[in-house]
Formats: sequence, structure tokens, C-alpha cells
Amino acid sequence: MYSILSEPSNDEAYRFLLNKIYKELTVIFADCEIIYKGRAESIASNAARLIILKPDGTVIVHESTKREPLNWQPPGTKILLDKYDKLRIIAERHRPKEIIEIVLEKIYYITSSEVKDGDFVIKGREIDIVDSIVKNPNLIEDGFRALSREYKTPYGKIDLLGIDKKGNLVIVEVKRSKAQLQAVSQLYRYYTYFKETRGSKVRGILVSPDITQSAKELLYKLGLEFIKYNIKNEELHAIANFKTI
Repeated sequence: MYSILSEPSNDEAYRFLLNKIYKELTVIFADCEIIYKGRAESIASNAARLIILKPDGTVIVHESTKREPLNWQPPGTKILLDKYDKLRIIAERHRPKEIIEIVLEKIYYITSSEVKDGDFVIKGREIDIVDSIVKNPNLIEDGFRALSREYKTPYGKIDLLGIDKKGNLVIVEVKRSKAQLQAVSQLYRYYTYFKETRGSKVRGILVSPDITQSAKELLYKLGLEFIKYNIKNEELHAIANFKTI
């Protein structure tokens, strides 16, 4: 459900907003002046702006350009209305002490609606890729078995430590974006550490959606392996297995 108020008077807008603040997502398009007092002070002269009031107290003021708002107040802000001479929206918070006063000169429209939050799922994080491997070890190769996540070494934490069907220790380093030289160097530090302590039965595998040519060449030179991860389909494809043993 939603409501729309077109070119309302100050009294109409006041009554409308009084009933909607803290209850529904409200959007106002109006000519307005903005006065800010807090850690600094500023005045934005009268101009057309988009004002968003959220039920959690968030206040956002946008102009016609740029991604960042001109002014904003975070959740928990106290929102007040004043219509003594002109309709004003006063957004106040105490820590730190800040006040944004929005003086509405001409209101073109106000809309409000109940907005229910849906599920928000992020795919393709490094932890998600590791989860996929742990749930289905065959994504690495047949016979692979995961042993430990976030394994600590003197050179950092290994994303996933496992063992292959021949009993070789497998170091898996995961990157969510195109692997660069740094990722190969990081994997090689872990690989060298275990080679020195475990002998020859060690493999290092870099997993990412893609790899630069220079990183791939270094990977080949160091005897490491690469597996391409398809984020969309959550699949792993070995495209450069440079085995050392």
C-alpha cells in the first residue's frame, strides 16, 4: 500500500507527515533550504531536493547529482515537525549533537509506503567459496578432504587446509576477484612453509574467478595450481593444474 499527496498546502503536508513519520518510508520532493548545526555549520540555499524519511529515524537529502547525499542523519534520529511560519522538518541527534533543519518552501509531492525488508544474500564472498568446497570437496578434485579452515601460520591464515587421495597436504587459497601476483605470492609463502616442515608431499591451489596472465605465469613457474571458480553457477573448474608431485 502507498499514499501520494500532490502539491499539498503546509497544513495538509503537516497532517500527512505527522501520521507517517516512524511508520512508513516517506519521500518528499520540494524546494527547500537546509540548515545544519553540529560539528560544523552549513546552509544550503533554497533549491529542489529529494528528502527521504525512514521509519528507523534515518533522514537523507539528495540533490540532482552525485551518489552521496547533501545531508543525512543516521537511524535513531529524532524527527520533529514545526509549522509556525513555514513547514520545517527538524532531525536531531545527541551523540554527537547535530541538527538538520529542512525548511520546506514549496512541496511538489509526498509519497509514503510500507516497505518490508526482504532477505539479502551476498554470493561470491571468499567465505562462501570456502563453504562450497567444504560442503562438496570434489569441487577441488575426487578424493579431496577438507581438514581445517583459517589455519594459522607465521605468514597469515590459510583459507582451507586439506588432503588429497594420495595423502598429500593441500593448501587452498581463495580470492573472490581476479587473482593478481600478490595472491600467488601469498599462496607460495604458505606452500614454502609447509614444504620446509612436511617435505615434498605438499600442494598449493589458488581458487578464484580468474587470474592475470602474469600471475598465471608465476604460478606455473612455482609449481602451484589454479582452479577457476564460477560465482554465478557456484562451480569449480581446474584450468591450470601444475602439479609438483
